[in-house]
Amino acid sequence: MEQSVVIPTRAKRNFVSEDFAPSSWAVIEPYYINLLERPINSVDDLKTWLHNWSELESVLGEDSRWIYVRTTIDTSDEKAKTDLVNLYSNIVPQTSAQENLLKKKLMASPFVNLLPAEVFYTFLRKTKKDLELFRQENLQLMSQISLVQSKFDEIAGAQSINYNGTEITLQQASVYMKNTNRAQREEVFNRMNERRMQDREELDELLTELIQLRHQVAKNAGYKNYLEYRFDELGRFDYTPADCLQFHSAVEKVVMPVVNKLVETRKQELGLDILRPWDVEVDTTGKAPLVPFNSSTELVEKTITCFNQLDPYFAQCIEIMQRMKYLDLDSRLHKGMGGYNMTMPEIGVPFIFMNSANSEHDLITIVHEGGHAIHTFLTHQLELNAFKEVTSEIAEVASMGMELMTMEYWNIFYTNADDLKRAKRNHLQYIISLLAKTCQGDSFQFWLYTNPDHTIEERRKKWRELHNKFVSKTIDYTGYEESLETGYQRILHFYVVPFYYIEYAFAQLGAVAILRNYKQNATKTIDDYKKALSLGYTKTIPQFYETAGAKFDFSEKYVAQLISFLEQELKNL
Repeated sequence: MEQSVVIPTRAKRNFVSEDFAPSSWAVIEPYYINLLERPINSVDDLKTWLHNWSELESVLGEDSRWIYVRTTIDTSDEKAKTDLVNLYSNIVPQTSAQENLLKKKLMASPFVNLLPAEVFYTFLRKTKKDLELFRQENLQLMSQISLVQSKFDEIAGAQSINYNGTEITLQQASVYMKNTNRAQREEVFNRMNERRMQDREELDELLTELIQLRHQVAKNAGYKNYLEYRFDELGRFDYTPADCLQFHSAVEKVVMPVVNKLVETRKQELGLDILRPWDVEVDTTGKAPLVPFNSSTELVEKTITCFNQLDPYFAQCIEIMQRMKYLDLDSRLHKGMGGYNMTMPEIGVPFIFMNSANSEHDLITIVHEGGHAIHTFLTHQLELNAFKEVTSEIAEVASMGMELMTMEYWNIFYTNADDLKRAKRNHLQYIISLLAKTCQGDSFQFWLYTNPDHTIEERRKKWRELHNKFVSKTIDYTGYEESLETGYQRILHFYVVPFYYIEYAFAQLGAVAILRNYKQNATKTIDDYKKALSLGYTKTIPQFYETAGAKFDFSEKYVAQLISFLEQELKNL
């Protein structure tokens, strides 16, 4: 594998100058003028024009993504903050307006109908919808929203506690929730909770501001509310809000009884009269927390080995990122929360960001983001940048499918057979609870944006109501009611990527179907997975799922089939 890895280099540009540095609108504008004023006299002219536009998008996109990355790897970096403000205040409103004009020019071209429909259908469908949504007055609002959203990372990145004489991030502190010492778990939980409570008012004010700004964007575009607007903005052509509500109901009927059974079993195995929130992650047999690795270096090396067992190409992708230093994995102070895979559209090598604390969860995160990364590599060969911009319903199949297929080789992380079974069992149980959690979050956002004038008190009451529906009542939050009611403040998506949440559930169903296929025919499943990922967004979501060997189906019957499969897998462990 060592000799077969080739470090990618940026391809020679054909339209944008090699020394182009998009730090101001003045240096960017001439490229848009060229595209807008250039005559298109044939389908070949149109294809060249599209390629030039795509190249410009890739260059600008990669530059803006690095700016965002720098603000998350160090939330105290003032230069990065200044660059972000410049990007959203002075550049994005201008480029967005020009992009709209280019889309108008494309759709007005007499040659657009000569483009091959089997490749361009989804792109042109999304372009038409973008034109319908565009409003000049929303450009500054959207830039303002982007800047307000960035405050969440600043607040979350500054959260830490002092424990045993050491200042640690909340991600590092959360590892203690698996500690077998119940008193210690409770103490750390309390410290984490106290720290979060310090920011609760500021985070609620931030969310209120974002809801009002987003609602105004929707109204400007002629929509009743942001829910309806966001569905169209996200390009959800293949399902509706009613389908989501149907799925919420299916999960409540089919999944919640299994969730409740698993939690009740946990309580019994722990021998507790009352199960508290600091008891939901500890091993029920009294074993110490699983430690799949001891450093980020070891995590990367083991991930490469694991991926190589699955498919050598997957391992090569991670090794390329390692050599290029496109991995930032350790948790530290003043680092944004969560994890992400940031596509870099020009060079085609993504950047993985996460907050590792050497925990069992971190193994899931690296293989999850690794799935996204491999998706980036596989789509880089596509003709246009727009073809690579996959929807989240597609993207999350890549990541969650990778989580489940790599389980077959987790012995690389867990050499002890009992530890391996425990890790697999924990993850399968997590998947079942995730389906419920995503429905709670999606239901919450439905309510937030169809009731945009709600009070903070009403918001907290609604979250608790949904908690009671989608979280087991066996977990006793007595004395921690405010912590429960503000639980939404710990979910980055609600602040930064609204409505990007239900996709995790849809994609998880797809991933479970892929696991089921993998156990029957591993070679074909890997081949189908790679074929599907290589499509990018040149096919509809149902077509992508079908290529991957799954169904884009969230009916009660289909959910029940897959939950039954997961329950059997748990029994087999």
